[in-house]
Amino acid sequence: MGGKAGDPVTPTANNGAVAPGIDQNACKTLDDKNKAERAKLIKKLEKKEKAGTITQQQQQALDKARGSGMTVSSASSQVPGASGTFSASSSGVANAQCPSTFVEGGTGAQKCGLNKKTRASKAKKHEKKKDEAGVLCDKSYVHPGGGKGAHAEPKILNEMGKTSAMQGGSVLLSIDWRFRSEGETVESGMPCADCYNMLCHAAKECDIKIYICDMNKNPQPLSKENCDDPNGYQNLSTRVDGGPRPGR
Repeated sequence: MGGKAGDPVTPTANNGAVAPGIDQNACKTLDDKNKAERAKLIKKLEKKEKAGTITQQQQQALDKARGSGMTVSSASSQVPGASGTFSASSSGVANAQCPSTFVEGGTGAQKCGLNKKTRASKAKKHEKKKDEAGVLCDKSYVHPGGGKGAHAEPKILNEMGKTSAMQGGSVLLSIDWRFRSEGETVESGMPCADCYNMLCHAAKECDIKIYICDMNKNPQPLSKENCDDPNGYQNLSTRVDGGPRPGR
């Protein structure tokens, strides 16, 4: 996946557009943190595996952490009321094993999200559900149903919303997404399409400057214009991963 063989694309940072507080080594620091936290989780679960005390759910999480199916992301935030560094895993088992490492990721309602019909509804009977599941500025965004709010990047922003109005500032994300494609494990620094939509809402509606680390450990801006472009996801992937589809 990514760019075609023999025709590599080298993403470049949008120099001059990086928000204050994001230095040239920030992406490397966050990438190192992702690797360290994944390794820490694997070590804990392998200890249980060796002792024969590992549960089926823990074994599944270990297999995903060592191979594909688990995302580990870290963020450096300059959002007012929620500054600092946050890490999250897409796995609830990982969170349970490493609660001091991975953020809780918001409430159950926020992580579960709501179906499309309920999210689009103007009926008063749905107002409470949408309020309980709402995140970002003025609780104006609700994750799609099926647990999309429990992906790694949403967990980070859900968590930040516990202490912040989530309006303004900046967030730099380093994403370690691993998935299966054509029988092989593929690594990507991209958010999935659902997480991309959430980040676009943060950029467009909450005026949060969003940056995503690329394969060269440079911050790539996710601009409002990028989000309004029908090909915005593909264009971001080209800058982050080197091709129009996630995968390096």
